[in-house]
Amino acid sequence: MLSAAVCGAGACKKPADAPADAGAVADDAGAGAAAAAAALTAPAGEPAPAATAWPPSDKPLLGVTAFVATVYKEPRDTSKKLGYLRVGSRVPRAAEPAGTAGCPGGWYAIEPHGFLCVGAEATLDLDDPILKAAGPGPNLRTALPYRYAFVRAVLPLYLRVPTAEEQRKSEFKLDEHLAWFEENKATVQRVVLGANDVPIDARGVPLPGKRIGELGLGKNSLELGEGALLGAEGENDPPPFWLEGGKRLIRNISDFKVPDYAVFADRARRFTGLSLIGSFPTGPESLNRRFAITTDLRLAPATKIKPDTGSPWHGVELNEELTLPLAFVRARSARDVQIQGDKATPGKELPFREVVPLSGKMRRIEGVKYYRTKDQRYVSQLDVGLAVAPSAWPEVAEKGEKWIEVSITHQTLVLWEGKRPVYATLVSTGQAGVADPKTTTATVRGVFRIRNKHITATMDSNESSSVGGRADTTADAPSASRGAKPDKGGSSKERSSKKPAASAAAKPEAGQKTAPRKGDGEYGVTRRRGEGTYALKDVPYIQYFASGYALHAAYWHDVFGTPRSHGCINMSPIDAHRVFMWTDPPVPPGWHAINTGEELGEGTTIIIHE
Repeated sequence: MLSAAVCGAGACKKPADAPADAGAVADDAGAGAAAAAAALTAPAGEPAPAATAWPPSDKPLLGVTAFVATVYKEPRDTSKKLGYLRVGSRVPRAAEPAGTAGCPGGWYAIEPHGFLCVGAEATLDLDDPILKAAGPGPNLRTALPYRYAFVRAVLPLYLRVPTAEEQRKSEFKLDEHLAWFEENKATVQRVVLGANDVPIDARGVPLPGKRIGELGLGKNSLELGEGALLGAEGENDPPPFWLEGGKRLIRNISDFKVPDYAVFADRARRFTGLSLIGSFPTGPESLNRRFAITTDLRLAPATKIKPDTGSPWHGVELNEELTLPLAFVRARSARDVQIQGDKATPGKELPFREVVPLSGKMRRIEGVKYYRTKDQRYVSQLDVGLAVAPSAWPEVAEKGEKWIEVSITHQTLVLWEGKRPVYATLVSTGQAGVADPKTTTATVRGVFRIRNKHITATMDSNESSSVGGRADTTADAPSASRGAKPDKGGSSKERSSKKPAASAAAKPEAGQKTAPRKGDGEYGVTRRRGEGTYALKDVPYIQYFASGYALHAAYWHDVFGTPRSHGCINMSPIDAHRVFMWTDPPVPPGWHAINTGEELGEGTTIIIHE
């Protein structure tokens, strides 16, 4: 099944559509990112200050027209890569180029650092139709930055609205499928309340006292129609301007290149996760089907995808009333325990994932530890995951800096500001627990710093991607033709057991030639069954801290508190969003990913232990 195959057992490389060693934050050319950055300065429990308008109206702007565009430290493409921007982003630029070496359109300095080349990836023409077609970008005010769906049956990713005849030629037994869908639509398209239905504040912290689905004037997932669940503003959004007249009026920006006459660009395998920015119905000439628009501006037939809302699970903000030590109930059959003498007697059932404040005292009976709760009960170590203060403070805590603590045994994560805990939650680390990460799917242990941050990027079902945690900081922007470069200094597991993301073709080093492989880019030929794995598009809030290992949201499962990844640290969308907004450095407005370091700031420390 999907949930069992995803994030299973091994280290996880970087996102396939993001520059290696780059981090990101971009919301509508920056509107959400600006709000996010402002939120970082808000004291705990208080609303964030209002964000200034983005992009600024008093400065010249540069727009990104490729799916991703790399930002370089200096005006040359051999210099250090600072990160990347995504299609549609607009960022302030210098009035004049800094040079034209290797870039006839000119290298322009952008805010806050770095240079972009105007040409194939960026433009000074803010009326370029691709900028408008790309829409506002990821929404950083919500736990999931896009709408998501899973592929239930192999489908072509169309480049324009296909006719009825074109659909029947492209999709096997289509009429039978459409009849089945019409009969079962109400059941198979049903959703549940999910991540975006949990009210959060400007920092991404769940609001106390608010129940899931209580969104004020906003509609929750159960109140939305299929159109909105697939990214539309309403149920009857018209086809976008760039698809008028049954044509495609903008170029293909996806990573699958086809001739201009092509009807579709590649197919999506069953179980693929798609990120969506819009959808629209069609008329009889196109079989009355709805089509969803992917982030790289291809069209997925809605009858073959199921909208998904992600897990609503989230941790808790810590304060004077609720602080460490505490326990999260991880077993569904857990009960509290009464202890008399040397006998432990099960008592009342404990709600799954309940947060239980502890007194700090413990009893051991017949080899099992029982932790005393503040209300004089006990809970068994077999049923809970602990979040407790360390027995000795690490150097980063002594310095009063931010740091993240992860316990593999307890499957818990705590955010610290010096010696003050501010947030705690359950996570899912590597399936192999505390085994050797070099030979198993265990999560690496030790002291690290966040190397790069990506608002979203594509991973495969083994948590691999083309930007999988390089040891250096020369990150490539994930793009149509760019994939993973050989990793100098990557972990042995990453080099030996990880597969490149399904959507990325390997990019040869300078001067190197590679022979094309069957299924790697020919029109009408897709990858062989069993070759690679299915893709998980736009995995949210990825933060790499070691080669092949990252913190990231998992929108495809809800078993947080249980080891199940390939080595990464899986978090619920709400928790991943909260952690991403809290860690340093923030992603600049308009950017989609950054590499940490002297230019943009050092990454937050993460300490992972048994």
